[in-house]
Amino acid sequence: MPDRINWTEEADVVVVGYGGAGAVTAISAADAGADVLILEKQPPDTAVSTNHTPSTRMSGGGFIVPEDTEKAIAYFKNLRRIANETVDEEEERMIRFLCGQMGTNIPWLESIGAVIGGKESMSPTFAHMDMLHAPLENSAAVGIYDSDFPDVPGAEAIRVFWVQKTDDFRGGAALFKVLTNAVEKRNIPVLWNSAAERLVMENGEVLGVRGVRNGEPFAVWAARGVVLTCGGFEHSEFMKRNYLRPLPIEFYGNPGNTGEGVNMALEAGAALWHMNCISYRVTMKFPEHPIAFGTQHHSQMSIFVDQRGNRFSNERFKPHAFGYELAGYDCFAQCYPRVPCFWIFDEKRRKLGPLASRHGACNPPKGVKGAIHYIWSEDNQAEIDRGWVLKAGTLEELGAMLAADPDTHGLMDVDNLVAAVARYNGFCRDGEDRDFHRVKRGLEPLTDPPYYAVKLWPGGPNTQGGPMRNIRCQVVRPDGSPIPRLYACGELGSFFGMLYNGGGNLAECLAMGRVAGENAARESNGE
Repeated sequence: MPDRINWTEEADVVVVGYGGAGAVTAISAADAGADVLILEKQPPDTAVSTNHTPSTRMSGGGFIVPEDTEKAIAYFKNLRRIANETVDEEEERMIRFLCGQMGTNIPWLESIGAVIGGKESMSPTFAHMDMLHAPLENSAAVGIYDSDFPDVPGAEAIRVFWVQKTDDFRGGAALFKVLTNAVEKRNIPVLWNSAAERLVMENGEVLGVRGVRNGEPFAVWAARGVVLTCGGFEHSEFMKRNYLRPLPIEFYGNPGNTGEGVNMALEAGAALWHMNCISYRVTMKFPEHPIAFGTQHHSQMSIFVDQRGNRFSNERFKPHAFGYELAGYDCFAQCYPRVPCFWIFDEKRRKLGPLASRHGACNPPKGVKGAIHYIWSEDNQAEIDRGWVLKAGTLEELGAMLAADPDTHGLMDVDNLVAAVARYNGFCRDGEDRDFHRVKRGLEPLTDPPYYAVKLWPGGPNTQGGPMRNIRCQVVRPDGSPIPRLYACGELGSFFGMLYNGGGNLAECLAMGRVAGENAARESNGE
């Protein structure tokens, strides 16, 4: 063991970050015979509060298992193509390897005690879908066809599954409970309140991790390797300013994701990739709450308008790419006229149910509670009373309220808003959206006052960027050579580029976390 540092702990494999990727990595490394230690900067859960809020726990919980590996490979290659991204030989190898690994996610989960559920286990966001199909061979699991880009060749192979919900947990919380049970069963220690800050290196090789725990420095020696699984940079204002557009971007994922993994990897000499790529939706963000909220049922009794009051898109949008539509900068108006944009609806939609999705901070399952977990009212009345949702008796009054908002940059034209609603209502009567081709069953007119508006920002659950890695999950330098004993997994340097399919990040955590853990465990002992 190197003796120039006051090592406070040691392990064969040190996993930095206890989310879905960290848990899978730790389980796999332990099963491969390694002594494993997990570092987590957040405090542990208590009986009264959920302090530990990884993105997996806050997610919808769906994960991709391809029905046909070759078709899935074609699909992910085509997503690169339609985003004008190249697929070189190494990337094609990675796509093939990842799709093959995804195909083994269900048996692996079942091997650690998971029960894969059917329609009743879906995230509420997907509960309206009725595209259920037969179980996969040798499994009782039932999934749904759920491709974000159904017209792209290979999309028919994309199926999404969930872990069976329980009385206490559903969606991502149910998946994470299975993973934490497996970590605890293996007696893998978790050092809470332990913020990793930098890698310890010698001659270009990773020896361990330094950081601060409860105000005191610590140093953990990693005899075989370090695996960075500490998430993206959704809540690092510096990184968002320098890697993402348009601003501001508001996320509803783990508030502990502040980009330390990016900084540690950069100091070690890593190449970065996908730094401008996001699982990209729109969100609602209010100053009183620390993180944003996702939206749901926005294509029912609703339209979106820009700061000029004009409708600009199909509200039944591609669920992980819509944020890119907001990025058109107007150099004459000197602003992004769709940042923010506005969700306009009437009394029918207000009564339909919560505006906020059950992902992230909103309406958590039983057993998940804490400062960031807000219970959104079923009828949206509490949020109207808070001023988060604007209310007016007429569209003219609502437009005047929006025009007075400084975030509209003086662009709001009340007549445009009234005309946009009238034109949309005409499409509803005709049964055809001639502007943006929203499906006929989603066309319901806005005719029942009062009228409402909510401000929408670009955002979503997570970033995709971070240190570049190879198919062994080794972090690589700009020349493609691996940094010895350094691995990464999860949304920190995810495989996914500009266009992302729902269920992909969790599928990658499950598939590649096993690869990272097994390979790190097989490194030669540094001593």
